[in-house]
Amino acid sequence: MIQNPARNTLKSIDYWYLQTNLSQLERMRALEYLTRHHQNFKSKIFIAHCCANEEKQKKLIDILENKNDSIAESCIKFLTRYQLESAVHKRIPHPNLLAIQYIGNPAILSSPKVAIIGSRKPTLYGREQAYRFAKELALAGCTVVSGGAIGIDTIAQEVALQHGNSCCILGNGLQNPYPSSNHILFQKLKKSPQGLIFSEFPMQERAHKWNFPQRNITIASLADFVLVIEATLTSGSLITANAACELGVDVGAVPGCIDNMNSEGTNELIKNGAFCIQNSQDILERLNSLYRNV
Repeated sequence: MIQNPARNTLKSIDYWYLQTNLSQLERMRALEYLTRHHQNFKSKIFIAHCCANEEKQKKLIDILENKNDSIAESCIKFLTRYQLESAVHKRIPHPNLLAIQYIGNPAILSSPKVAIIGSRKPTLYGREQAYRFAKELALAGCTVVSGGAIGIDTIAQEVALQHGNSCCILGNGLQNPYPSSNHILFQKLKKSPQGLIFSEFPMQERAHKWNFPQRNITIASLADFVLVIEATLTSGSLITANAACELGVDVGAVPGCIDNMNSEGTNELIKNGAFCIQNSQDILERLNSLYRNV
């Protein structure tokens, strides 16, 4: 867990620039160093512990010394891992997240967080279930988390925003949100006091297929419960579900027709031990149990 920035020389925006310029392995080293050291330290010392390459060390120091501080004055803001953990009221099990960038209202993260994910090409049944669960969970006071993709994600984000809180975690930069077909949804999330958009990638980063597994780990890390609604056996939603299992986050799936390809992934999750979710109360009861034990 990142220590309180007020105790360190590094600022929130510095952690963000390191997040986007360090490799995953270097970020893991950074987190290990931060958990072992409680005293103040300067950026040069911190960078030296994260990165062994002297040329890259100089480059990173130069980036921090010449960063565009005006970004922090825009509608785009930053949260260090420490600040994010404070917002969600739990330790985040993410293996290499230093900081995250956002637009919207991070206060909605104080509510129980349910990730609703699934197929980009849902059936009518899948669409109906996404609408039903997003509405009922939002009305029950949960923050619905998803990835903003077409299909189940879009339905979950739109419906949750109509009835409560909606948090979108992108697989690309905040200034280049993907998919473009969800432009109106992204604008609504940015402007609503019940909306929030996150990204761990550089602001102008385009959507690359290798970004989405990393984004899926972030979804799993922030959620208190991950619900999969329709997924094939090769669906990216299963990456999120498997990441959640590895990180100790509860996973549930909505059972589907055994003859439908879109239900193969969800039915397989249930066979392998995921909660069989038939209504929103199944999730709310589990969340109540978790919060009672906090």
